[in-house]
Amino acid sequence: MSERFCYRCGISESEGGPLIDGLCQVCFRKENPVLLIEREINTELCQNCGSYRKRGVWVDPASYDLEELIFEVAENALLEALEDSFSEKIVEYEVVSPEELDEIDELPVGRAAVAFEPADFHLEHFPAIVTYGVRVKARIHELQRELHDETRYVTVYVRQTVCPRCSKFLGGYFEAILQVRAEGRPLTEEERKAIGKLVEEKVDEIMRRDRMGFIQDTIEKEEGMDFYMGSTSSARKLAQAIKERFGGTISEAYELVGVDRQTSREVHRASVSIRIPKFQRGDLVTDRRGNVYTVENVDGKGMTLTNLVTRETERRDWKTVKREGIEAVEGERKEAMVTSITPTEVQLMDMETYETYELEKPRMELREGEVYRMVEVGGRKYFLGRKE
Repeated sequence: MSERFCYRCGISESEGGPLIDGLCQVCFRKENPVLLIEREINTELCQNCGSYRKRGVWVDPASYDLEELIFEVAENALLEALEDSFSEKIVEYEVVSPEELDEIDELPVGRAAVAFEPADFHLEHFPAIVTYGVRVKARIHELQRELHDETRYVTVYVRQTVCPRCSKFLGGYFEAILQVRAEGRPLTEEERKAIGKLVEEKVDEIMRRDRMGFIQDTIEKEEGMDFYMGSTSSARKLAQAIKERFGGTISEAYELVGVDRQTSREVHRASVSIRIPKFQRGDLVTDRRGNVYTVENVDGKGMTLTNLVTRETERRDWKTVKREGIEAVEGERKEAMVTSITPTEVQLMDMETYETYELEKPRMELREGEVYRMVEVGGRKYFLGRKE
């Protein structure tokens, strides 16, 4: 059988290895490169928040250290460019470390392994420049004796821009108003501080999943607080978080604010309202049976009450509060000194009028000579507790 020769360089098959498509091993690799990546890549990061596009979606960075941020953005751009930068004969590739790539001598047909590392960089000003050495090993034909082993230098330019979220934020954009109110009364200063802290904590959590979940503005009003939110879904999540902490009811309303120029659709702005219960710690309340209680605690699930007759602590969820008709009542609060105690009665002296009166001995420990806080509701006097 006559000797065959490479049609490109003329080397014989016995010297240049099995011919592949008429080419020796070396010429086959040269004529069929596997790494087709462009030598320059342009990418952007937001100059305000550090976010960048990842697969077409703006994402927050893992680090806000400027140098680490630039390398993160540049590496992401390189990885995305690699996805469309291999020969059509490569059906699968894997990114490995340079050390791992050095150890690879065999690969299945259609498989590639790629590694990269910075070869040079300039980060002093924008656009920041990072040049990577990209090396790939691959096999594209079963007759190959040696793997493709190619290296290309790719320069990534990282430029500054303003992401859509920051553009809207800087332009004063908001999509919804979260209104926090209390039923039948203004919010207390303590409630305002607690709600403000809760909202601050939750917004950080929400923005990890909803980049438009920012607070554009916070307005303190006499009756409550308004939070101007970048998205309606974030306003709903905050309202739910407040409800879980304080209880209450949530409602929504919508206002027509214009028409989208691109889609010609009506644009509505949402008002998400959360009304926390009117009850507060220390309130006096009564139910339909005439029992009188003090409110010990209020939370998202209900109230903890102390029965002023039995002195027992009782728990009511919000459905039970409504079903039992529990309402706040006014009481005249005074102080009185215990002057004498019998097995069934206790004598007290009013600390303002010095008048004395007798009450049925309550189910609590009393001491003669001590002053107690009292309250009168519906003509009946109750012990609240010892004066501190």
